[in-house]
Amino acid sequence: MREKYVLEKQTNYLIKGIAFFWFLTKIGSYKTWITERVYPVIPPISSLENIPAFVHQFLFGASLSALLVVVCIKPNRWLLAVLFLLEVMSCSLDTVRWQPWEYMYLCFLLLVILNFYKRDNILILGHLFLVSVYIFSGLHKFSRSFLSLVWLNMFLRDFLGLSMDFILKYKLFFVGLLIPFFEVLLALLLLVSKSKRVISYLLIGMHVSILIFIGPFGLKYNSIVWLWNFAMIFILGIIYSKPMEGFNKKTIATNALFLVLWFVLPVFSFWGSWYQYFSFNLYSGKGDQMNICISGNVKELKPYFEAEPNNFCKGSRYINLQEWAFKEIKSAPIPEIEIQRKIAVYLKKKYQKKSIQIILYNWEENKMIKL
Repeated sequence: MREKYVLEKQTNYLIKGIAFFWFLTKIGSYKTWITERVYPVIPPISSLENIPAFVHQFLFGASLSALLVVVCIKPNRWLLAVLFLLEVMSCSLDTVRWQPWEYMYLCFLLLVILNFYKRDNILILGHLFLVSVYIFSGLHKFSRSFLSLVWLNMFLRDFLGLSMDFILKYKLFFVGLLIPFFEVLLALLLLVSKSKRVISYLLIGMHVSILIFIGPFGLKYNSIVWLWNFAMIFILGIIYSKPMEGFNKKTIATNALFLVLWFVLPVFSFWGSWYQYFSFNLYSGKGDQMNICISGNVKELKPYFEAEPNNFCKGSRYINLQEWAFKEIKSAPIPEIEIQRKIAVYLKKKYQKKSIQIILYNWEENKMIKL
């Protein structure tokens, strides 16, 4: 009986903690969830383009209210189901809402709803989900884009302040491959090791390092991800606070869909056949960067102009879509080519084709595409 009480208490802390960090993240990125913004609202299907603004606002407000209730009272399965429905409805109105942290919270929420009365399953599935996150996050970083954009430019040069002469002299460029290597290694150890709590401490240390790197005392980059790293530290601490019980065939069989979602479908992301953010392709530098060249006088876009000219726009002022998203809605743009094409159509229609030119550039392939 006491073991059941301890398990319920542990999972209740997990549910409430996730709801708390989810609430803070949505507050911090509130413009992602409403339409009163300059950044394009791009629904997945055209029939949802003219949904009134108050619907977006209602779903946002209702979701925040539900999250607060989850934090304040004992978790209720029906309330969690309503919260899941509200989030899915809101995300269905704008593709940029499908952030990796939103996807993670939805996965946790769904596995809790389906296993509400089997609390040991919640911890086992949460454990497997974390393994998936770290495996695919690490695998996606085995790329020259990660080494060039994240390791070299962001870490060695911007964060540590090293010169290119120093980097080349001590051959530091390929040292960056140790990061994805250890991330994948820790994920595999988390899966098979009996000392899961020890491995979780190492992963917590990794998240602390990320916070130092991009946080307020580092590069001050992508502030919403700071909250996500705090959430990951909390989740690791809760799930591995007690020894993990072994798997059983019934748990795996009844939750096989989750395993397909977390371990099979992400494999297809390496060939562009599954969403990158659903495969935790994070800070890998992969994908196309959208540059918006502006030749006309578009006042509402001026706050998002880049200070320095680039080679793509031939002297015209331009906006980098990712930096625009970070500045205005505090969320990253979705790195899928079909969504980028929809954004290009939207911008050309709104600001006239003559004033806007859209250029995609892929660092890894050194390829430029005009949309």
